[in-house]
Amino acid sequence: MVEVRGKRVMSRRIKVCLLVAGLILALACLGYRVCQVWRIARLGLRTLARMDTVLALADDPAAVDPATLGPLVQEIHVDLVALRGEIRPLLTLASKLGWVPGVGPDLQALPPLLDIAVDLTGAGDVALEGLSPLLRLMDEDAASADGDSTLSLATHALVDARPQLETARALVERAAQRRAEVDATRLSPRLARLVDMLDRGLPLLQAGLEAAMVAPDLLGVEQTRTYLVLALNEDELRPVGGFISGVGEVTVQAGQLITMTFRDSYAVDDFSQPYPDPPEPLRRYMGIELWVFRDSNWSPDFPSTVRRAISLYRPDHPVSVDGVIALDQQAVRGLVEALGPLSLEGVEEPLTGETVVAYVRQAWAPEDGDLTGEWWRQRKSFMGSIADAAWRRVQRGQVDWVALAQVVLRLLDEKHLLVYVRHPSAAALLAEQGWDGSLRSGPGDFLMVVDANMGYNKANARVQEALDYRVDLGQSPPRASLTLVYTHTSHVDYPCRHENRYGQTYKQMINRCYWDYLRVYVPQGSRLLDATYIPILGEKLLFGKGEPSGEVISRPAEEGEWLSFEVMSLLPLATSQTRAFTWTLPADVVQWMDGEGSYHLRVQKQPGTRGYPLTVHVRLPEGVVLLEARPEPAAVCGEWLAYHQVLEEDREFWLRFGRE
Repeated sequence: MVEVRGKRVMSRRIKVCLLVAGLILALACLGYRVCQVWRIARLGLRTLARMDTVLALADDPAAVDPATLGPLVQEIHVDLVALRGEIRPLLTLASKLGWVPGVGPDLQALPPLLDIAVDLTGAGDVALEGLSPLLRLMDEDAASADGDSTLSLATHALVDARPQLETARALVERAAQRRAEVDATRLSPRLARLVDMLDRGLPLLQAGLEAAMVAPDLLGVEQTRTYLVLALNEDELRPVGGFISGVGEVTVQAGQLITMTFRDSYAVDDFSQPYPDPPEPLRRYMGIELWVFRDSNWSPDFPSTVRRAISLYRPDHPVSVDGVIALDQQAVRGLVEALGPLSLEGVEEPLTGETVVAYVRQAWAPEDGDLTGEWWRQRKSFMGSIADAAWRRVQRGQVDWVALAQVVLRLLDEKHLLVYVRHPSAAALLAEQGWDGSLRSGPGDFLMVVDANMGYNKANARVQEALDYRVDLGQSPPRASLTLVYTHTSHVDYPCRHENRYGQTYKQMINRCYWDYLRVYVPQGSRLLDATYIPILGEKLLFGKGEPSGEVISRPAEEGEWLSFEVMSLLPLATSQTRAFTWTLPADVVQWMDGEGSYHLRVQKQPGTRGYPLTVHVRLPEGVVLLEARPEPAAVCGEWLAYHQVLEEDREFWLRFGRE
């Protein structure tokens, strides 16, 4: 009995020990899980805090310190990689939970979004590492001891950074591919906003990396490059920005300026060579017999205009043109404001963004009011002076580079600055971003209003314009109407005389009646139904000898897949004029698939124009419900959606709807 009792006691002790061991093991496992959860939570919170810091810097790029940004991005990348490793099993599960009500789409989007964050921070880490010499250079505001300019040093720094930039570009491309796996329309509002930020930032990041890759070639690392710079005057509006008042010729090699000359656009004609006939409206309404360089920007498609301009550019020396940059007065204003005050020889006060346009207008006019031959030869000399002062500032590195980059991007978006290059990669980048000034084709509806000042004056400085576009998708075929309101704000008492005559002051050139050749570009397959008829008597046309005008004509656009409604108009001083067009659209502006319909509209801005008020009304097809609208309409009234915007840059509208 004793032995049996001893065995029983031993058995109880073993059980107790096993129980205690089990409890210890369970607590250990629980502790491990708790630690793991705590580690994951800590990683997540730390990463979110650091990402909030980066997002705050994105709102104020001028506050970015390159010395701290690189380590911060690297730390975020390391934490994200660690976080992804810790929760990998959960990510596999999350990818299969799209069916869960409410949170399912967010959970399903988590794996690709985390991969995107890892790739983008990795791209930022490697790119900043490669660009660190360039960032230090930009922060130093000084040239090298051997005399190299800041721009030249920056050019070579970009060449050295190409391996890292290639790696970064591959990571960004992979992130863009993963983005295609995320359906943003199903996400919660908070996550959808983050994805919207990603959609806006990814193209800019891709463009920035591509620009950094091709910049050395454009700056003449491989071979000397020569660019034309067109000075456009939007006060005398033409289809691409404005009348070409001057032209510069700039030659660079490895970031160094070799030559830079500016001259009057009248000085590059060579009438010993044959010139083509001008477009018919230039001949009919302006009496132009030969198509010369200064009138070459007749097409609203900038690449087409550039090709024509290069063929008509005939200086007194041979030149091979690698690209063309066009900028108007608003671009000059913005660039001078970003560069800082510019000191010009013989000018008492430095030029600023607020004063440069007034200086240009004053410098144009003769001091004593006499339009002499000497005045004619010197009237555009101020362009070279401003360009020299700006280039010296850039070469010395005395520039707020972030502010300058922000201004350049804005001017490109608003089409006050246009760029054309022959370099294939750079040309593709410009076209993709809409910075090459081309007429952009695509599916859906299209509208572009193009005005051309035919009055030999600067009246556009006093003319305001407003656009109202209405589309009725409930009709078959869809019907569109456009109402344009032009207002001449000058109240000077001056008769409407259509004449090729300079005023003694720039102000006199501004306070003239507005002779406008108007073109409205719409999709090919449209059919004009009605248009306002506003007759112009022959006595009001060129020198009182023109033929009566005012009829609207419809013709295929020379630039491609568009139709153009064209008419000559006259706007007297201190008057307002309303002009309307009505037409049917091709049926395929509405696309249907699996019971869902979509409508896309692009309203393209004419280069050089100010921000015109733009109102868009769209009536949905009958028997549908709106599923998505980008951007959000300002108002919804029954079947009609209303938008009120400013045409500062190209505007796009997407609607998606389904059968009730």
